[in-house]
Parts: sequence; C-alpha cells; structure tokens
Amino acid sequence: MQQIIPITQYVSYMLFSYLVGYIVLQYVPESMKPSIKISKASLLLAVLGIIILTFLPVVEVILFFSTEGLFSLTAYSILTEFQVGIAWLYGSFFAVLLWMTIYVSGSKYLQSIFLLLMILSVGYSSHASTLNLWSGLFSHSLHFLVVTMWVGVLIHVSWIAKGNENWSNFLKWFTPFTIGLFLITTISGIFLMLFVVQPGDYFNSWVLPYGQMILLKHISIIPILAFALINGFLAKKAGQDPHFNPIKWVQAETLILMLVFFITGVLGTLPPPHQVNATVIQEGPAFWLESILNYEIVAPLTVQFSPAFEGISLLFIAFIFLGMIILSFYKRLSPFIALGFALTFIVATYLGLMFSILIK
Repeated sequence: MQQIIPITQYVSYMLFSYLVGYIVLQYVPESMKPSIKISKASLLLAVLGIIILTFLPVVEVILFFSTEGLFSLTAYSILTEFQVGIAWLYGSFFAVLLWMTIYVSGSKYLQSIFLLLMILSVGYSSHASTLNLWSGLFSHSLHFLVVTMWVGVLIHVSWIAKGNENWSNFLKWFTPFTIGLFLITTISGIFLMLFVVQPGDYFNSWVLPYGQMILLKHISIIPILAFALINGFLAKKAGQDPHFNPIKWVQAETLILMLVFFITGVLGTLPPPHQVNATVIQEGPAFWLESILNYEIVAPLTVQFSPAFEGISLLFIAFIFLGMIILSFYKRLSPFIALGFALTFIVATYLGLMFSILIK
C-alpha cells in the first residue's frame, strides 16, 4: 500500500488540475483562449477518480491501526475522529455535489465553490494543518490551488486544445497570470516548508528522504522558470513565424510541472524532519545518499558545504544545460530536446550539490 500511495497522490493531483483548469477557462472569453472541447464524461470520471484515490491514504491509516476482527470499528474511528478521515468525508460530499452540478450542466460559480471546498478538504488533511489548524489549512490550500490553476490551464491549452488560434490573446492574460501564480506558489511554499523544516536545518535535512525530495522539488523549479520565460515572453517574438508551434513548448513545460507534482506526492508519504538527528536515528538516512557519498551517515550530524572539483564541475555543466534550453528555442530545435536538457540540468545540479557537501 505504501508504495502505491505516491502514485495515487500524483494522479489525484492531476485530476484536480484537470478540473481546476476547466473551471478557470470557463471564465475566459472564447476570443482569449484556444478552442477547447471537453467531454462531460471526462469531468465526471475525474471527480469520481478523486473520491476513490483520496480514500486510499485513509485505508492505509485504517490498516495501520486496525487489529484482527476490529477493522470496521477502526474505520469508523478514523473517519470520524482523525483529520485524514474527516477531510475525506467532507471532500467526498462536496465532490458528489460537484459531480451532480457538472452532470446537469450547472452554474460555473457553483462548480467553483464545490471544487474550492474540495481543495480546502485537501488542506485540512495536510501535515501543516495538523500542526497549526488555520495557518496550515490556509497555506496548504492556497499552495495547492495556485499550482493546480497553473498546471490545469496548461493541460487544457497544450494537450486538449484544437490548434493554436488566439494564442497571442491567450498570452496577454496568461503571462501575468502565471507570474502572479508563481509568486504566490513561492511564498506559500516557503511558509509550508517552515512548518516541518527550520531554516537552520534545511541543509541538514538533505540527509533524509524528505529533505532530498524537497531539494529535488526546488531544483526542478529552475527549468520550469526557463520554459515559462520561453512560453510567456520569447514566444511572443516568435509568434510572427507561421512555422512556429507554441503548443509543443507548453507541453514540455507541463511535463516538468508534472514531475514536480510527482515529487510532491512522494513528499506526502515521508516522515517530515522536525528534528533531523532524531529522525535519522528513528527512520535512517536516505539510503541512496550513502551510496552516492560512499560512506555511512550517522547521527548526530551537521551538513556543511565543502565544494570539490567534482561538485563544481557538475554545477557548471548543469548551468550549461540550462542555457541550452533557451538556445534550443532560438535554434528552433524540438522542445522535447529542451526537455531532455531540463532533466539533465536537474540530475547534474542534484549530483553537483551532493558532491559539494560534507557531513560531520
């Protein structure tokens, strides 16, 4: 069960993004977006998928606490007393209302309200909310909302839209919209991280799987910014070229965002490092980090930067690949070649940082 939870989390995030993108684009005039045709059946299946997939973490908690012959009693207790169970009940209730509203082609305003309440239920079940109810609930819900808005709109315009007509009009509002979403995502993300990782322990947390995933998530944001620069600003200049197809570049950006979503899904299954040394003793360090560094990691410990030739070389190579993402746009190379550069940047940056630390 524990192995499939990150995948189910990722899929549920994508279904939320699909629904959020659909509702956001309902508020955009037809002349300001590409032509998009969405089947009602796909929307209804997305809502149903969210109900099912978000129940699996609840099942995991039930199985953890249940003893032989007491599964039903444990299930009732989890669903009525634990935040994860209560959140699923409320989220499913609002999901049913959203399903009914979509089925009868109801008001977009009602759809927005029910989906927002579903997102609040996700925030209520978050780890941040268990630590501090209102600030954790608000920050997690806001972070989740703005990311699903960003990813959701991109999914619709890059993978579902028919052609790229009205693309210039679309960029006129989507570029500042994306800038705003990025700023909110960054601020809320930092606020969320402070719930589980103190600023002084950020580097120390890299020895744990949770800290490793946070680092990979942060590294992955950099190529996203490169693609956003291409799709938001540079593509305007290329819009006069009739042979330029912006859709493929947006698809590449969406794939990187999907990678960040998957990392986020993995984060939700890992124990947060409130006390790094204590967590290392209880859970152990990231096993792959010991393989990379080729020595055993034991607590108590402190992570220090100690740049070596290997680390500096890898970081230099990483930023060359970052520049090649922009260069591939100017040279009219396939955006999926640029996507390969982005993935290489992530790997090289990660390894460069790992080879630049010393654990004492």
